[in-house]
Amino acid sequence: MRITDLEFVGLRSPLPSPAVFSWGSAHERNVGLVRVTLDDGTVGWGETSVTFPLWSMEERAATVSALREFFVGQAVTDAESIAAVIGSTRVRTDRLRLLWSHVALSAALGAIEMALWDALGRSLGRPVWEMLGGTPADIPLYAVGFGGTPDQAADAAAGLIAEGYRTVKVRAGFDPDDDVALIRAVSERIGQGLLVDANMGWTRAEAATMVPRLEPFALGWLEEPLSRDDLAGYGELRELAAMPLAAGENCYSGEELVALAESGLVDVVMPDLARVGGLAPGITGARAAVAGGRGYSTHHYASDVGFAAMLALCAVVGDPQPILRDVSPWPLRTELLEDALEISGGTARPYAGAGLAPAPRHDVVEEYRVL
Repeated sequence: MRITDLEFVGLRSPLPSPAVFSWGSAHERNVGLVRVTLDDGTVGWGETSVTFPLWSMEERAATVSALREFFVGQAVTDAESIAAVIGSTRVRTDRLRLLWSHVALSAALGAIEMALWDALGRSLGRPVWEMLGGTPADIPLYAVGFGGTPDQAADAAAGLIAEGYRTVKVRAGFDPDDDVALIRAVSERIGQGLLVDANMGWTRAEAATMVPRLEPFALGWLEEPLSRDDLAGYGELRELAAMPLAAGENCYSGEELVALAESGLVDVVMPDLARVGGLAPGITGARAAVAGGRGYSTHHYASDVGFAAMLALCAVVGDPQPILRDVSPWPLRTELLEDALEISGGTARPYAGAGLAPAPRHDVVEEYRVL
């Protein structure tokens, strides 16, 4: 089987209410998909991370289009052939990372790799996780994407815990007193284990001030308190913080994930397959975390195509920490697929059908397609 076509498909839809992060807010959300076609007619789909900024979707479309020449005509018959074509393209474009963007290239290659796996699995009639040696299991989830006043957030968090979610995550990195008020309200309602994500919103000095204020809440982890490349800052914070630290969603290669896992600076490594380059580097990073006695929790903040890839990784590596499930109101996330993924009671199961995930619905793609 050989690749006959590779295409970027960009979707965009409005949000019922803005998504607010430490760096700003978004009133729309993107979905960036890659579709590959094999010469036997099989079609495979993968997802790239274009959630923010919104203009990243236009960039990613251009990057995928430029990479097309490296893939059309290449054979896709097994794991080795996928690794070979992804690896050779990575080598040929490595110098461009210094001129252009690490995330542009890694996130584009990640979507292409997922799409190739999806196509191969469909062609062979097997789930991708099975082809990679995985074992299906119930995968624990944490919920994110709810907000409001501290009391409203606490009510929502309690309801999600009652549904079966292992824990929930709230965002920080705004006003320090407001952050503490929110965390206190939710923590008092659900008990220990609340997750907090600062979205790289603090300086070293701000993080050093906030960590002692958050210690009494027995957080499950504090995620990305500093910029993802400030390893020296994480070293300082590691000496100060008794709470677990988490990071990794903004690593753009398997090598970066492994280095983070082996550094001892964080307790939970968080590979994002739609950013890091796909399943192979994500699996490598997660295994490095496990080998070092640390946890891992896959990350994805877009559609259920990428969420299915998270589940596949967990089935392959095994024993994850709870993984992210976005529960904010955004119909495109779940309406996109022909069949819903198996999510119930705060857990999810890897997709049991052929490929990586159910195929996207043609009518939904056409309704929201902008690229």
